[in-house]
Amino acid sequence: MLICRYTDHGRRGYGRVVHEENGDLLAPVRYDGRARRWVGGIGPARPLSEVTLLPPAEPTKIACVALNYAPQGSPTGPGRPANPAACSVVLKPPSTLVGHGAVVGHPGEPWELRHEAELAVVIGTACKGVPAERAAEVVAGYTCADDLTAYVRRAPEEPSGHPPVWAKHFDTFTPLGPWLTTDLDPADVPITCRVNGEVRQDGGTRGLLTPVHEIVAVVSRHMSLLPGDVILTGTPTGSGPLSVGDRVEVSLAGIGTLSHTVGAATDRLWTPDPTVNGGVPAGSVADRPATRSA
Repeated sequence: MLICRYTDHGRRGYGRVVHEENGDLLAPVRYDGRARRWVGGIGPARPLSEVTLLPPAEPTKIACVALNYAPQGSPTGPGRPANPAACSVVLKPPSTLVGHGAVVGHPGEPWELRHEAELAVVIGTACKGVPAERAAEVVAGYTCADDLTAYVRRAPEEPSGHPPVWAKHFDTFTPLGPWLTTDLDPADVPITCRVNGEVRQDGGTRGLLTPVHEIVAVVSRHMSLLPGDVILTGTPTGSGPLSVGDRVEVSLAGIGTLSHTVGAATDRLWTPDPTVNGGVPAGSVADRPATRSA
């Protein structure tokens, strides 16, 4: 099931996306935390093109797992036993969040902005200390993310090899969407990132050092997770620099394609209002779910 979050003349909600030959439809739904499932039948279906897409989550926090893929050519790769102690997590504020089709702000010199295509986990049920074997019970769904990060080109005051503390915290630095899926095996999801049509990243979650269910367990062991919270699971090799004017497409098999463009940063106050931070008519840009290549 594909679930989007949308706005229509100021009214926000969630809907099931149904792909039809004559156009995509949206059927309103809500998430039942007790039953741990999406519930429909709360309104008539309508064309998806009539609404505006929003990021498919409303997090209180965004947890980012760092260095969760083995470097290219490393003998350590898929199949390595999970090591929760090695799972390093940093937090992003909700003000980094933007949706499908948004324009993200390049902070300019001395920063180098880099793309990081990732599988995102959206929490559906409030939880703490979830065992790995029960992690799926608290997940509402999965979606595409670009965990944008800015590095200082020359920063002698910063430790070598580490991004500065603000690297992930700029407004608009977490494009998320276009929707989430509830029917996905997170252990084997191909991930592709294209910049201006050129493939920059081509990997998948089979290469995760700490798998998704262990990530949920580790993060929930250290902090309470609330409905809508987002966990970014790490990026495959190939992260590269972005410039103003670039178009980025993050495709995850079974979910779809998240796209955004890079613009110049502004001093404008961030707001979740899509008319300010880049909401777009869904029917004009929403992509079909990506398919696994043969």
